[in-house]
Amino acid sequence: MKLEYKKILVFDFETTGLTPKRDKVIEVGAVLLEKIGDTYEIVQEIDYLIKQQTPITDFISNLTGITNEMLARDGVEEEYAFRQLDNLIDEDTLLVAYNLAFDIGFLSALYQTYVAHNYKIQNDILDCMAVYKDRYPYPHKLENAVARFELSNNQAHRASEDAKATFKVLDCLASEENNLKLYVNVLGYNKKYGLPDRTYFKKHIELVAQGFNGYREIEKRVIKNTI
Repeated sequence: MKLEYKKILVFDFETTGLTPKRDKVIEVGAVLLEKIGDTYEIVQEIDYLIKQQTPITDFISNLTGITNEMLARDGVEEEYAFRQLDNLIDEDTLLVAYNLAFDIGFLSALYQTYVAHNYKIQNDILDCMAVYKDRYPYPHKLENAVARFELSNNQAHRASEDAKATFKVLDCLASEENNLKLYVNVLGYNKKYGLPDRTYFKKHIELVAQGFNGYREIEKRVIKNTI
């Protein structure tokens, strides 16, 4: 995997909904990878359920497999889970997620709650879904990428398992074509759903419209802009 970062953090949130300013994180999962020689190896992982003041809905429980009983019994305070996640992030750590535009909003909300109300994400980012979407036709969910590469993710929609599955997919994408650096600080988007929110970031994030057919819109755009 041709990336220059010493550390990569692959993270995933399970949440009560889609809106960071209104909805809550119910599970934090992450794997920290460190570059050892020419390869990245998992050196630490975390997985925390988070206590909730309001019960989660049956829909979320059925989707994630997380129940109100699990949250009450095994959950930790939100701030504790955030601090453990933040402890894994250095200033030069690459942040990776599958459909990062979703997860980064909740990460930003946590920083703005527990660090500073105007906090901006300072790290470089890489959206694994954008790479997969650039190369392969619809559908583009994590489960589709896992199936294409014949990987396993026995506990899909659980945060730590999704984070590990995301890294496996990213590793497969790098093995077939090692150009992941073209996707750093770039977010793909579907015109139907509007532009991703760039106010979360301190650095400039390029936005590139992607279609459904694996036409490599990001790859072509970034290469064109560097010529």
